[in-house]
Amino acid sequence: MTALLILFFTALVAMFTGLTKHRSLLQPITLIGSVLALGSVMVVLPTGWNDLYPTMFVFDRFALAFSGVAILSTALIIALSGWGFRKLDETLGDHYGLILFSVCGALCMFSFTNMVMLFLGIEILSIPLYVLAGSQRDDLSSNEAALKYFLMGSFATGILLFGITLVYGSTASFDLATIGRAIEAGTTSPGMLHVGILLIIFGLSFKVSAAPFHFWAPDVYTGSPNLVTAFMATVVKTAGFAAFYRLFTMAFAPAIATWSLPISIIAALTMVLANTTALFQTNFKRMMAYSSISHAGYLLLAILAIGTVGADRALMFYLLTYAVATIGAFGAFFVVAEQKGDESFAAFNGLGKQSPFLAAVLSIFMLSLAGIPPLAGFFGKYFLFTAAFEKYPWLVVLAVINSAISIYYYFKIIVAAYFTKETPGSTSNNSIVLPASIRWTLVICLILIVLMTIVPGNIYAII
Repeated sequence: MTALLILFFTALVAMFTGLTKHRSLLQPITLIGSVLALGSVMVVLPTGWNDLYPTMFVFDRFALAFSGVAILSTALIIALSGWGFRKLDETLGDHYGLILFSVCGALCMFSFTNMVMLFLGIEILSIPLYVLAGSQRDDLSSNEAALKYFLMGSFATGILLFGITLVYGSTASFDLATIGRAIEAGTTSPGMLHVGILLIIFGLSFKVSAAPFHFWAPDVYTGSPNLVTAFMATVVKTAGFAAFYRLFTMAFAPAIATWSLPISIIAALTMVLANTTALFQTNFKRMMAYSSISHAGYLLLAILAIGTVGADRALMFYLLTYAVATIGAFGAFFVVAEQKGDESFAAFNGLGKQSPFLAAVLSIFMLSLAGIPPLAGFFGKYFLFTAAFEKYPWLVVLAVINSAISIYYYFKIIVAAYFTKETPGSTSNNSIVLPASIRWTLVICLILIVLMTIVPGNIYAII
């Protein structure tokens, strides 16, 4: 709750500061607010807040750990924004405010104990993103991204609400613990409950961009501003999966026979479709969109592993490694794409000579996303696959095969940077100018990846 209040008031200050002539203070203000919020979940365990709204929020270790992942990701994105948002003027304060308001929704999704609060958290998270996706008003692809995200998000929300309604009609409660007890006692209406759970799965699958509810992601990721895309790929996915896990652990665990088969089919379909489609992409953002979808397939293994010791820890560690590597990769991409005027893989041709540091860190982030040992991404996959292997060995084998397939498209970036000559007549012969804010953010991301590589067990045991 402390972090939620800090982020909320920081967002208000940012929006009002944006109306003044002191817009240069916006990034320091939001960054300081994010760091304070991160400190409040890392240092202080605010158990006293639990007594205020016990039927709506529980700020347990699970909520605090995932809040830390989301706030850290937000702080890294804000650190990149000094360069990424430099062309904004009157709307700069709105951008920072909307990002922080969206994170407030994510924090609600980490700590809810009532399905009404889950719905409110999803809406608080999503509505600012509908605006941010279309914030480049003169860009048709940005307008298209906002329209697709809004329309499909609205349909998904309707499906989710219908599912919540059916579950309420079956159990006579929105409280997660009460729903769980009713299902375990067998006092529910089975048909209504099962349909409600399936509709909730469909609604949440859209939020985490799992197949076949993923079709919005490539177009929205490609058309949205770069920083907004990075936010969607990390903070939104973290919030979606944490809420998914929390809901199915606290409420629907006794009905695992109902939802395990649908989720396993969705996970398998997501991994196969995303990785095979990513092989044919030539645009970096579109490739990262399919990469994000494929990781959603892997992360669904944590939902299936509910009841296994360490499933929540594996989910948290995987999301942390994925978020840091993705933000670092996008940070490198921002600089290259803008200075070369190209978002395709060809923009990275000869990057190893033009900017050795940028090529090196980008390669490390790609290797981590691919799960190459001994990097942090490998340990993330190891913890996750180990948790799910006992119950779903066939799905873990499929995940390992798809992880191997993903190496091909991640390595396209590395091959372009080190083994592909620059395009004749292009402006890429010049060195890449790396702004200080981007450089230091990439260094922090690199340090975090190295830390998670050296002591993965310590971070894994946070929850």
